Amino acid sequence: MEGAMAITRNEAAAALSDIESTQRRGMTLRGYRVGGPILMMWSLIWATGYLTMGLAPPELWLPVWLALDVVGVAAALLLARAGKPEAAGAPPGMTWRLLCGSLSMMVFALSVFWVMKPTDPAAAMAFPGLLIGVIYAVVGFWAAPRYALIGGLMFGLTLVGYFLFQPWLPFWMAAASGALFLSGVWLWRR
Repeated sequence: MEGAMAITRNEAAAALSDIESTQRRGMTLRGYRVGGPILMMWSLIWATGYLTMGLAPPELWLPVWLALDVVGVAAALLLARAGKPEAAGAPPGMTWRLLCGSLSMMVFALSVFWVMKPTDPAAAMAFPGLLIGVIYAVVGFWAAPRYALIGGLMFGLTLVGYFLFQPWLPFWMAAASGALFLSGVWLWRR
């Protein structure tokens, strides 16, 4: 073969590594586009739930949050399916994984409240923000780095609200959900 250049084994390995890295980055970015609208939707659910906690008597908090969580999980599944997770590089069965993961988090949160029986309403209000913050951070550290930033932001905003604005914590958390909405826009538009 006249004029053809021979490629070395190391050059071929480096080229394949670059291709794999580019594919992984592309899948992550497509995953952000699917996840952005889901995060925006959850921010609205959170704002509604926390506003309810600030305006309604405590006996309504659990039923309202349970209803909102059911609506949120259903909407997230619809948004994820509409976002074509397989096209974003998600493994088969991702819808079931999202559903089972969401249900596991709800059962965990309810179990913590049942076992710990918090008597301080502010602690009960802060727990979901801390839980979601750490979950997003872990997902970010393992798979999608932007989620680590979002998780840290949610965790930090929850602690600021708990320690500095406790008398207005439900309203602080409702406002902090705006950061989740903007984070969803950031994921979706990038």
